[in-house]
Amino acid sequence: MRHLFHPGSLRRPFTFCTQTDSLSPVQRIFWLAWRDLVLEFRGRTGILSAVFFLAVMLFILAMAFGPNPQDLQKAAPGVLWVALAFAGSLLAGRAFGLEVEDGTLDDLLLTPGSREWIYFGKLLFQFSLLILVGLVLLLLTAGLFYLPLQNWAWFVVVLLLGSLGYAAISTFYAGMLARLRGREVLLPLLLFPLVIPVVLAAVRFTQGLAQGIPVAELSDWLRLLAVFDVIYVTVCAMVFPYMLEG
Repeated sequence: MRHLFHPGSLRRPFTFCTQTDSLSPVQRIFWLAWRDLVLEFRGRTGILSAVFFLAVMLFILAMAFGPNPQDLQKAAPGVLWVALAFAGSLLAGRAFGLEVEDGTLDDLLLTPGSREWIYFGKLLFQFSLLILVGLVLLLLTAGLFYLPLQNWAWFVVVLLLGSLGYAAISTFYAGMLARLRGREVLLPLLLFPLVIPVVLAAVRFTQGLAQGIPVAELSDWLRLLAVFDVIYVTVCAMVFPYMLEG
């Protein structure tokens, strides 16, 4: 039987068709991410509540650090990435939340072929959400904490790399805990210890940019961040199919 993702049926991950060729793994990845993004923005509850919560948190922290612009600017990199880490933990459960609610996770698992594409599809979904939220947080942090954005392109680069590393781990654990009760509590406990290297490297690079240090002197942190991204994505993609079988 040949299968095709049907874009018109958004309440179900898949509509099986017998008269079309099977999608390639790359097409499956993009269709799955697209379907999840459409449902997420159609519902709007998860991402809007996360952005609102984080905006309030940034405002409270800005008031707590006081009116001194130098103190606020010094705290800005740490505040930005702590807020993004909270965003990642809040949104991580969205990756497999719809599958659990609708009972459609088995539909994904029964699709012929290797299951790595499920991980990459959910990873692309999580990564896209984190980038959107991260850009909003970056602008809010720049406004509230006097974070200079003259080198905005490098801020975007570190945001991309940091979000990828975070999404790689959060997607893996979200899939592992999808069927468990209390997954919302367990997920941050498992997630935060492994993302410490990613957050640390991202904070140090962002801090250097804020202080006006040349990018060449900060390149070690960027390379470290890229190395952890490659390791996390590779290992998680390799282990993910076996984890689902368990």
